[in-house]
Amino acid sequence: MNDVPADNGWRRYTNGNVCVTINIRNGTKIRMTNDDEFSADFPESVDMKITNHCRMGCRMCHEESTERGEHSDLSDPDSTFLRTLRPYTEIAIGGGAVTSHPRIEEFLTYLNERKILANVTLHEKELLENRERIQGWADRGLVKGVGISVHDGFDKTICGFAERNGNSVLHMIAGLMPLETVAAYGNKGLKLLILGYKSWGRGTEYYIEHRKEIEKNIGILEKNIVSIFEMFEVVSFDNLALRQLNIRQHVDKDEWGTFYQGSDATHTMYVDLVKREFAATSTSEKRYPLMDTIDKMFTEVKGTMDHLT
Repeated sequence: MNDVPADNGWRRYTNGNVCVTINIRNGTKIRMTNDDEFSADFPESVDMKITNHCRMGCRMCHEESTERGEHSDLSDPDSTFLRTLRPYTEIAIGGGAVTSHPRIEEFLTYLNERKILANVTLHEKELLENRERIQGWADRGLVKGVGISVHDGFDKTICGFAERNGNSVLHMIAGLMPLETVAAYGNKGLKLLILGYKSWGRGTEYYIEHRKEIEKNIGILEKNIVSIFEMFEVVSFDNLALRQLNIRQHVDKDEWGTFYQGSDATHTMYVDLVKREFAATSTSEKRYPLMDTIDKMFTEVKGTMDHLT
């Protein structure tokens, strides 16, 4: 793996037949290959759950996190598969409430020393309660990105944090976030990630109880998706949201070919450090016990998910 000059934050490495160029300052990633298909040897991005402890009690939580939820053991990460992660791999650290883990800062320091790009996903209340601590992580470069799960409408403090930190991304779940809230955060130069609604864990019962409202909100969001593109500096989606919002129908062929990064488990995977298991995604029913290297784990799940066409 060879670095490009670091002056502007760009790094480059090779993964299988893919040349990956990533900007460690703003998260921009470019994947290129000379072949007809992208074929990675290891995951470039890992969705990693480090705790199931959370006191927020969100009724739609697909992870089913609670105040009694357990933390993972992060006491000796170098004795696990974590030692085999490549530099510039992106790790999306989530929970549960990640700030509740007693070893979270040690873990972030370990990843930073390994040149692994740590991002954290936080409930908006978790950010508000730990704002100075999170800001310190960002200022010290321990976290490269901060995902903020927006639940309760517009909050000027959340907005101010995201405006101050260009590495922040607002996370909104399709079906739960009214268009008014999306628009309230618009036209402020912010980044938005729209996630699909997961009928998994507590999300299953919540969907049954609120199906009409959820489907109505998804329909409204889809009808206004083009105008939402214009409200934010960046709008991105997980693959579930791409399906639920029919995004393929709202962009032309060239745009889709340029921006669609492939199905889950082509260069991504999920790891649950609490249960010590891994899978293609956080909602995959088929799961496996952790192995001693990330390459072995990725080989097990690679190519198991449907491709969007």
